Amino acid sequence: MEIVGPYLLVPFLVLLLLNVPVVVSLGLSSAVFLYFSGTRMPPLLIVTEMYDSVAKFALLALPMFVLAGELLNRFGLTDRLIALAQLMVGWIRGGLAHVNITASMMFAGVSGSIFGDLASIGTILIPSMIRERYGRSFSAAVTASSALIGAIIPPSTIMIIIGAHLNLSISGLFAAGILPGILIGLALMLVAFVISWRRGYGEIHRPKDWSTSFRTVTAALPVLTVPVVLIGGIVGGVFTPTEAGAAAVAYSVALGVAYRQLDLELLFTALSETVRITASALIIVSTAFVFSRILTFHRIPQELLEVLLSISQNPFLLVLLMTLALLIVGTFMDALANMIIMGPLLMPVMVDGLGMHPIQFGIWLMISLLLGLLTPPLGLALFMVAPIAKVPVLRVAWAVLPFMIAQIAVLLAVATIPSVTLAIPRLFGLVQ
Repeated sequence: MEIVGPYLLVPFLVLLLLNVPVVVSLGLSSAVFLYFSGTRMPPLLIVTEMYDSVAKFALLALPMFVLAGELLNRFGLTDRLIALAQLMVGWIRGGLAHVNITASMMFAGVSGSIFGDLASIGTILIPSMIRERYGRSFSAAVTASSALIGAIIPPSTIMIIIGAHLNLSISGLFAAGILPGILIGLALMLVAFVISWRRGYGEIHRPKDWSTSFRTVTAALPVLTVPVVLIGGIVGGVFTPTEAGAAAVAYSVALGVAYRQLDLELLFTALSETVRITASALIIVSTAFVFSRILTFHRIPQELLEVLLSISQNPFLLVLLMTLALLIVGTFMDALANMIIMGPLLMPVMVDGLGMHPIQFGIWLMISLLLGLLTPPLGLALFMVAPIAKVPVLRVAWAVLPFMIAQIAVLLAVATIPSVTLAIPRLFGLVQ
């Protein structure tokens, strides 16, 4: 730590405070460390490490799932999911808030993208909620907090990256994310119900006649079959996650043709956005990997474990401390970069030191750091929904607090009750 602190961590924090982009901060601080610390690594080795960090077969699934989500979103199929969610939960007090959350859960099974959820569902439902006299900050808070489910319920692009870099079963992670994602959705709905009931928010939308309801369900079925086929095929051993990504793209194109929504301009736009999203993710992965390898090389995980064990021998207390630490770290830094850095750093501590299952660790790590998207100053989800609702970011940050408390409660259940994450993977024989 005598070397790592002044030559790696301090430059990195200074660059972040100067508002330098995360990927540049990671690269420059790593360069400063390698140049001034006396640690000698051949430049060719560094380049090779960066290349190897993204040249993984499992990461081929990443652009596939991104493209599938882009296509389905651009085909306008989100409207069908929202209509189905309205039919399912619109009759409960705070109906549109529940529609928002339920639509996010269904959209998560289609795209696996947080920001795709915010861009599609947020632009439709936030104005609708405001028209029904929900509070502006409340509408934005519901949308931002429920969008996190997009990375938890499979298929999830973030799970693919975590699995590839921590050598975890991506199929196991997909199966492990189902129950926590559902629990978070239900917890958010409970909070939304209580707030809506106390403040008198929203109208109650009774189901329409049976024929209209039947048409709503049948219109959404082709979209809802996407997660069923993908997750069923993966956990059933029919195809790998990478093959599932290719199948998702083929199915998305088939839906576009069937609904006469597919044209060359739309396809080109979806491909361009896929390239942009994939490239921005992978460049962060490669630079964060070098940063992480420096920490691992200097035995920072072992030192961290010794410090924690000197504080307490109680596993529950240590899990609480680590969860709090990740929530704080996630507040100041990009979630994806955090996962690449903190994953290898904490895995020996949590798995070897505290006995957490590797798959359980992966889900706990992901949810902990994703919550940073809801907290200033870097809360990207807040910055996306605030302009849509036309409210200041700080007002949304205050409104999102009750929802964050519910998510943290589920997070602690993930950390302390192994069956929350492992029950479904064990049911399908994906983990021991």
